[in-house]
Amino acid sequence: MAERKLTERQKEFCRLCAAGMKPLDAAKLLGYRNISRTVGDMLRMEKIQEEIQRQKEQTAVQEEKIMPKGEEETAVAEKEEILCFLTGMMREDADPKMRMKAAELLGKRESLFEKEKKAEEKSPIFIVDDLP
Repeated sequence: MAERKLTERQKEFCRLCAAGMKPLDAAKLLGYRNISRTVGDMLRMEKIQEEIQRQKEQTAVQEEKIMPKGEEETAVAEKEEILCFLTGMMREDADPKMRMKAAELLGKRESLFEKEKKAEEKSPIFIVDDLP
């Protein structure tokens, strides 16, 4: 019998779990139904366990390339790391002020709060009709 491959949603579930998110939270974020049962079933699947482990190892290798041992405290955070941190902070059950600040910073990055200028405000058009 041919082995079934993981779906994209299952791969994303594995990625989120490998990144440290709780399996129930990852399943909820991805829109699974019957979360407790689904998570239990998925965590019993050997393919899921292997993929989570592979993702963890891949992340460890990438972090080692970005941040060699001994430089953890002095290394500058990469853009992806900052965005993941802010997104995680926004979604966690943390202090509402912290969640709002994280959402505000992410919104500013995406220019969600800028008002669009009306067409008239952009630049007026002058027609000069002084041809001889």
